[in-house]
Amino acid sequence: MSAAPAAPETAAPKKGRKLVLAAVCVVFIAAGAAFPMVVDVPALFAKGKSDKPKDKGEGKTAIVPFGEVVVNLSEERMSRYLRVKIAIAVDADAEKDVTEHLTKQKAAVKSKIIGHLAGKSLKDVSGSVGVARLQRELLDKFEDVLYPDGHSRIRTVLFEDYVVQ
Repeated sequence: MSAAPAAPETAAPKKGRKLVLAAVCVVFIAAGAAFPMVVDVPALFAKGKSDKPKDKGEGKTAIVPFGEVVVNLSEERMSRYLRVKIAIAVDADAEKDVTEHLTKQKAAVKSKIIGHLAGKSLKDVSGSVGVARLQRELLDKFEDVLYPDGHSRIRTVLFEDYVVQ
C-alpha cells in the first residue's frame, strides 16, 4: 500500500512570516519618526561649520530703518491699500556703509518698491505666506537698486508695521 503524502502545512508559517514582517516594518517606521526627536539632524548635514569661536561682528545683525510705504492695491471692485513700515537687517559691521548707501539711493529704492507693490492684489498680500513672499520680493528690489553687482550686505527685509485695509 502506498502512503499518501502528508499535506504540507505551509499556510500557517506564511501567515506567521507576514505578521513578523509587518511588525518589523512598524518598528522601523516608528524608529524613523522618532529619530529627529532624538538626534540633531541639521547638525549632521551642516557644511563647513566648525567649533572655532566666531570673529567679532560675525553673526551679529543690525537693523537699519527704511521708512513707510503706502500703495493702493490692484483691486477692481473696491479701493484697498497696503501700508508697510520697512526695516532691513544687515551685518553689524556693514551697518554704517549700508545706511549711507541707502540714504543716497532711498528715492530709487522707494520708487521700485511702490511700483512692485501697486501691482499686488489683496490675495497676494494676505496671510503669512503672502507676507513672507513679499519680504523675499522686496529683498530682491533692495538688492537690485543698492547692489546691482550682486554683493549684497542685506540679510533680510523686516516689517515693523503691516496694514491692509
